[in-house]
Amino acid sequence: MTTPRIPPVLTLIQTTEDKEERTMTGNPKPHGHDDPLDPSAQPSPRTDVDAEFRGPISKPLYQQVKEHLIRRVLQGEWKPGECLPSEMKLAEAYGLSQGTVRKAIEELAQDGLVSRHAGRGTFVTSHKGDYRPFRFHRFQSEMGKQLTENRLDYISVSAGRASTRASKALQISVNAEVTELVRLRNLDGQPALLERIVIGTELCPGFESIAIAEKPNSIYLALEQHYNLLIVRVDERVRARPAGADEQRYLNIQLGAPILEVERVAYSLGDEPVEWRISTCETGQIHYWNRTTG
Repeated sequence: MTTPRIPPVLTLIQTTEDKEERTMTGNPKPHGHDDPLDPSAQPSPRTDVDAEFRGPISKPLYQQVKEHLIRRVLQGEWKPGECLPSEMKLAEAYGLSQGTVRKAIEELAQDGLVSRHAGRGTFVTSHKGDYRPFRFHRFQSEMGKQLTENRLDYISVSAGRASTRASKALQISVNAEVTELVRLRNLDGQPALLERIVIGTELCPGFESIAIAEKPNSIYLALEQHYNLLIVRVDERVRARPAGADEQRYLNIQLGAPILEVERVAYSLGDEPVEWRISTCETGQIHYWNRTTG
């Protein structure tokens, strides 16, 4: 595995400093002085960069470090559950202050991309171990228990073609190959939540066989284990609508009864749409719960 080069980001940082210096003084800042306060110091050669990094960059230094760390994770330098180098080592590698690196890591933690543990270090977020695999599950019983704690039944797993809605959500072509899952979550032995899940075959080849063999409770944990895809964000839309034939059949409710529908698109660390999910339920015994801070 090839370790991503650090110089491009260092050059980006230097370019940003140049831009800020020009804004303040109108003159470019000299590069590579051993002592930036000594005007007689001789500049060292500037590192060449790839074309994609050329031109002034207006992002703060910590933001550039954050994005570069994300790229290194995407390229497999650190896998989910693995520990990042210490802030001191990263600061030394980037040639920046420890405070700048710390701010970048703090933002990664706020975004849920890493988890920090006192005395242990900073780890790439994982759905395994002490990380909660159901952190995106919003449905709870009236007693406050998540439905993930109850029995899950797989109704069907099949290969199919993307519908118009699925293709739009997953950003794939209509009729592209997909894996379709239909699952039923129970509450106190009674059907409570119907889930229809679609995952693109091009991104996750062979997922149909995995789902049939393992029947995973957490789809996201299975995606991480088999494809190194880490789900870090979901977009959801909630609406009320009348129950259709599937809800009548699997939730044992009347056709046309009011139900809640939650449409979700789940995104990977690389901001790829990975999963499209439609969850429906009657709200007599369960509800959709979400906490927002800000």
